[in-house]
Amino acid sequence: MFGKAAGFNVLVVTFDTVRADAIGCYGDPRAKTPNVDRLASHGARFARAIAPAPTTMPSHSTLFTGLDPLTHGVHNNGTFRLGDERTTLAERLAAQGYHTAAVIGAFVLESRFGLGQGFEVYQDELHQDGAAEGAAHFVERKAGTVADHALAWLAKRDARPFFLWTHFFDAHLPYMAPEEYLKGQPRRDVSGPWDAEANRREYLAEVAYADHELGRLLDALGTETLARTLVVFTSDHGEGLGEHGEYTHSRLIYEGSLRVPLVISCPALFEKPLVVSDRIAGLVDVVPTVLSLLGMPEPVGLDGVALFRTDLDPTRAIYSESLVTLFNHGWAPLYGYTRLTDKFIQAPRPEYYDLRTDAGERRNLFAPSQPTAQELSRKLRMRLASVKPIEREAEAALSREDEAWLAQLGYSRSSIPVDSGKLDPKDMIVTWAVLTNASGMVERGEVDAALAQVQSVLDRNPLDPFAWEVAYAAHWKRKDLPRAEEALLKVLELNPSADAFVRLATVLLEQGRTEECLALLDRAALSLPDNGEVALSRAACLARLARFPQARMEFERAARIDPVRASARATEALAELAREGH
Repeated sequence: MFGKAAGFNVLVVTFDTVRADAIGCYGDPRAKTPNVDRLASHGARFARAIAPAPTTMPSHSTLFTGLDPLTHGVHNNGTFRLGDERTTLAERLAAQGYHTAAVIGAFVLESRFGLGQGFEVYQDELHQDGAAEGAAHFVERKAGTVADHALAWLAKRDARPFFLWTHFFDAHLPYMAPEEYLKGQPRRDVSGPWDAEANRREYLAEVAYADHELGRLLDALGTETLARTLVVFTSDHGEGLGEHGEYTHSRLIYEGSLRVPLVISCPALFEKPLVVSDRIAGLVDVVPTVLSLLGMPEPVGLDGVALFRTDLDPTRAIYSESLVTLFNHGWAPLYGYTRLTDKFIQAPRPEYYDLRTDAGERRNLFAPSQPTAQELSRKLRMRLASVKPIEREAEAALSREDEAWLAQLGYSRSSIPVDSGKLDPKDMIVTWAVLTNASGMVERGEVDAALAQVQSVLDRNPLDPFAWEVAYAAHWKRKDLPRAEEALLKVLELNPSADAFVRLATVLLEQGRTEECLALLDRAALSLPDNGEVALSRAACLARLARFPQARMEFERAARIDPVRASARATEALAELAREGH
């Protein structure tokens, strides 16, 4: 099919957090997605498509580079950036004269993280849309707003062929679909007992809402334009929905989190639906497949392949990983190789599944004498051995003095060996649910009960950063500032982040340790120069010290560098300084 879509437009649609069986054409009768199904009726639907990671930024980095995470180097949300040396699909199409644009639905994909490369327009200014409030990468805009921005851009485009990417974040927690998509059913009580059916119903309602907004976009394009548009529909990863003890995603790499829908649609190429079930596909294959259909040479050095080739290796395996287990909890990392019919997961207790007879991955067949398991295990070990040790993203060059100072707080950027972590995530996943429940208890004021839950986790794993974060929240709730500070220092030792620095600064301010707070934030700003939360805290500290001109400049900088999270609060703080005559 090389060149069959030469000169066509390209529309890539990603539904965040959507597993394959949440789409109607993949078989679940409860899934209501008539517009995606419409695409499949004039397209190729890949029966088995695999994401490279159960997290948004690593998977989208693979989707748009044709490289797996071991090659492109993005292993988590918020702390890694796609390097400028990587070449994105947008850059390749822009070089061929395409008009390029993206409309993003969540903070985690902001251009600061590197995916804006090659886009003339990268619409990620969520703060201008009244985006749903949330912390860090959970700041989002709804599907209707994403569709509105996409339609506005399409209305103004010129005569060149276009490449448009629309990202719908709705199916990500919290599930808050408009009431009409719940079909009269009450919303689930999130503080009550787990109700798997109610949870899936609300999840599918979010998918149905996003599908409706996709329909608006397709209808606006019209039959004539769609006839010359290559549409790629997929997701970055799935959702656990309680399977294997994982209620959301990002920690485990079973099918619920990794198997995603993949539809490549164009009426000019597919007069009737085509189901491709004789080969494994992955997000890593989208770039070479699109370029091949457009008649452009397949770039050298990609990890993906053009999926419509007739000479594909039937035993080909696709790489997947989760390093959130290591970064966020101190558990072992997970690495996987998935073929069309079987799958191997490297973990402290290795796993091997025959997907033909055990699609739910319930029977671990791994054994030293199992030849196919050993074959996949050997190939995966060789792949891991071929890359340098994984490192946290270095966001700024620090002096030796600054590195030493930050290291005292545990904020080091040392290499993380690929064999780090000994706790098996499949054994520890229950502790994530315990900590999630404990967070809810803190919000309801049940501090003693929450701390008891946290302690039960720390007894099993005293190096779990998330457990220490919940401990901080509980101590902060009851204004036990010394213990809140102690918990945050532990977080910074185990998994340093901007949020931890900001929280520690606030604790220091509350204790009247203003100069110490400013010293902390001065150092944090060196390594996190574009983080608005750090800038806001630094500005507040300067104001507390009556250094008002500097405080105003820092509030203004916060709004400028991080408009999604910082703009509204910075504007309010500047107005307050003005009212007080500063």
